[in-house]
This record gives sequence, structure tokens and C-alpha cells, in this order.
Amino acid sequence: MSPSSPSETTYFSNPVLNLSYDAAGYLRLRWTRTGGTEAELRAAYQQVKQAMRHFRTGKTMSIHQQRPLIPVAVQQWLSTEWIPSCVREAGYSHCAIVESDNPMARLASQAVSLGTPAALAFRHFPTETAADNWLRAK
Repeated sequence: MSPSSPSETTYFSNPVLNLSYDAAGYLRLRWTRTGGTEAELRAAYQQVKQAMRHFRTGKTMSIHQQRPLIPVAVQQWLSTEWIPSCVREAGYSHCAIVESDNPMARLASQAVSLGTPAALAFRHFPTETAADNWLRAK
């Protein structure tokens, strides 16, 4: 996992996620190698929603490089409940995914993105630099 840069403010951390706010105006989600339980993952995502409100940003960079495949139930919850509620309640507008090294995890992330509301711009990137450049341009 990459350490936080000087432009970041740590907001939340648990065994599955290190969440910070980047001064460029977006949240940076650094997922750990720990898969986590369904409850830990849902709690982490709820913290992301709170952080969007707190920092008044609808932009996220979700770094999946080391992240294991998340359970199908969580994938479905993200698509049908969490993402739509974040769009409505927190102004979620841009999601940059730094792709996983695991091909199955990449497919799962892409499947989640297919069901997202049209109001959310969702893009996949090979590096944090590419994702950062896209978010800064939005």
C-alpha cells in the first residue's frame, strides 16, 4: 500500500480500508490485502459516504491493486443500494478505479460499474497517476 501523500488528510481506517481526502478535491480509498467480512466492507463504504458529505466532494479514487475479490452480496449491495444512495444524498459524481492485479477482482469491479446510475462517471485506470489526472480534470 502506498503511504499518504502530503496533500492528503486521513479520515478513516479499518482492516480493509484507509480513507483520506486529497487536497485536489477527491477521496482516496486505499483497499488493503485483507478481504474483510461483509460487515467490515459495508461499514467502510458507509464511512466513504460520510466522508463525501463531510468534505463536500462527489469524487473518489478507489485503489484496488491489492484488494481481493469482494463477496457477491456486497457487489450487489453496492450496485443497487450504496451507489444510488451516494449519488442522491452525497452528490457522488466521479469514480476512478485503479484496477486490481487480480483478473477476477477486475471483472467484479467492472460488473459493479455496469449497474451504476448515469449521473456517476465511472472509469478504470492502470495507475494512480492516470486516475488522479482524470479526477483533477473533472
